[in-house]
Amino acid sequence: MADHQSECAIELESSPTLDNISSDNDAGISFSLTVLLAATVGMVVGNLYYAQPLLAVIANDLGLTEAQVGSAATLGLLAQAAGMLLLLPLGDVYDRRPFILASVGSSILSLLAVSASNGIVWLSVSCVLLGVSTIGTHMTISLAASLAHERQRGFVVGTVFGGLLTGLLLSRALSGVLGSIWGWRNVYYIAATGLAILLILLWKKLPASVPHSKMTYPQLLISMAKLLRDEPILRASCVYGSASFAGFGAFWVTLSFHLEQPPMEYGSDVAGLLGLLAISGALAAGPVGKLADSMGALYILIPSLLLTFFSFLVMGLWGSSIWVLAVGVVLMDMGMQAVHVCNQSRIYSLLPEARNRLGAVYVVTYFLGGSVGSAIGVWAWTSYGWPGVCYSATAFLGIALTYLAIRTLRNMQTGAAH
Repeated sequence: MADHQSECAIELESSPTLDNISSDNDAGISFSLTVLLAATVGMVVGNLYYAQPLLAVIANDLGLTEAQVGSAATLGLLAQAAGMLLLLPLGDVYDRRPFILASVGSSILSLLAVSASNGIVWLSVSCVLLGVSTIGTHMTISLAASLAHERQRGFVVGTVFGGLLTGLLLSRALSGVLGSIWGWRNVYYIAATGLAILLILLWKKLPASVPHSKMTYPQLLISMAKLLRDEPILRASCVYGSASFAGFGAFWVTLSFHLEQPPMEYGSDVAGLLGLLAISGALAAGPVGKLADSMGALYILIPSLLLTFFSFLVMGLWGSSIWVLAVGVVLMDMGMQAVHVCNQSRIYSLLPEARNRLGAVYVVTYFLGGSVGSAIGVWAWTSYGWPGVCYSATAFLGIALTYLAIRTLRNMQTGAAH
């Protein structure tokens, strides 16, 4: 670890970097550029979620089963995780601007390929390409963290990540409405058009970045395992993030089943409205990041985990009330996003020269947690119904809180960082 830090110090002394420049620049990143980066991650990540409300419609149109179409959509999510693991670290050795532009451009082509699908093979390949194309989302977040002044990093990262969740949630709601009016293929045409406009703006406004490292590709991949081994804050953030996203996945993958059951008997439109309510959590990400800047991320992280824990508990106890679900969704999402913003604020402050690798480790574990949570949520629903779903989500948050308590006690004894 000492050798690694010495090597990094030599690199940082030998050439100026964006991080060094921004840390000396009181202006930091402009608000307009922050908004543009937030729109970028929201629009790109939303591409993977247009299909979820449209699975039945796509299946009927292509003569496929819902399971086949669902598998194709899942392949896109797995391709996203693989892309983050294998491609995101390259942002530490190359300029991130071409990667982000290529991500948006390839997303446009992939959206058009999905819209032209005529069978399961074409659809599956198109979804895989669409998943890999999302590499630009977290490279954009790491770029925003690099451009931000130290005093504004939490706010900037929170705002940009708020754009990601807004895109994720809004894409589901809009695709369901637009798909019912104009058909599922037009949803992808509209999304491609929006990205084409975004690409022009990014071409004009997106700044270049100076890489920090001269590592080879194999060295990059190996170094990620070393970062996970050597950075306790990164390990802790992976636990907190993956556990909270596991609860999130368990909740949202089964919510529509719960709403359709007596005594509620609501349709997919109500599920969409609850998704729109969840956007309030995304909008709170920026202010939460600002609080993390002023108070310290750890002091926001603890109540955020507790808020998420109790929101699942309440929805498990009184989840037959649509009003309890509505309030619970808002609180759950605010808590989860606050956890994620605090995690990213902490890990992006560790090693400026390794931000993309730190992000890759965190993001991969984060989405793996969501995948595990979704699988557990389906099992809990079929075995124990809605209370089982919420209590399994509560259990995930309980794991995070227990890990946090153990680390806190240990660090109080040793005086180490949390």
